[in-house]
Amino acid sequence: MTKPGTPKRGTLALVTRPGEPGQRLSTALRDRGQRALWWPAFDLLAPAELEPLQALLQRLAEFELAVFVSPAAVRGLSALDLCGPWPAATRIAAVGASTLQLAHRLLPGAAAARGIGPGTDPQRAGSEALWDTLRRDGPLPRRALIVRAESGRDWLGDRLREAGCQVEYAGVYRRVVHLPSPEQRAALGASRGAGDRAVSVVTSSEAVAALDRQLAEAPDARAWLRQGLALCSHVRIAQALRAAGYVEVHECEPSAADVLEAICGAARGEAVARMAQARAQ
Repeated sequence: MTKPGTPKRGTLALVTRPGEPGQRLSTALRDRGQRALWWPAFDLLAPAELEPLQALLQRLAEFELAVFVSPAAVRGLSALDLCGPWPAATRIAAVGASTLQLAHRLLPGAAAARGIGPGTDPQRAGSEALWDTLRRDGPLPRRALIVRAESGRDWLGDRLREAGCQVEYAGVYRRVVHLPSPEQRAALGASRGAGDRAVSVVTSSEAVAALDRQLAEAPDARAWLRQGLALCSHVRIAQALRAAGYVEVHECEPSAADVLEAICGAARGEAVARMAQARAQ
């Protein structure tokens, strides 16, 4: 018997979140009755050159604020083990509550540092919400370190620079577009061939372009994704999806419960639209 709130079997959730969080989300969706395929947009690898990064991290105490842009940034720094105990005077900011909690848990000494997050409202997570918090709580730091991948996530650094802050970036991991396995491609093709509806779960703007590259030689599959439902966690990701041609985009948190609710909500909306169309005929 299908549980309430469980989508019909005619949908396939394509989870593009990399690493362990993406695998966990895929498993959680399957446990709730939703077919899901883990299709990471990227593989997360160690930086190609460690010496410049190590030299930067040895100056960590010079920064009044360190900003972690994602859980992957926390895990990347923790895995490298290059900076020693966290300096208590260097505040830790994060774009989400889970990222801040992870930093306090994984980084030695970080629990003693003051933590700054965007607040408890999940609708106010992200760089914009963190920027609002930093401005509200003031004063803004004179020097800030942004911990991220080797590229991307420039928005907050740009705002800090405009406010007179000296900003440096620590690229603690690099993103390489994932090469889908034959098994992943076969599963995607089987679902498309069965007439399923695609539900792309996208957690970064960069993943939109990565999906296009992964499916460059499969234009029919790429078109199938764009005609389906796309779920994302931020307005900038939604903008990137729409610009790439995705026809139905909704924002939701990247949790199994929220993804399922968004899928079911979209299905209910389609059913209502079909009923209205039938009445009009």
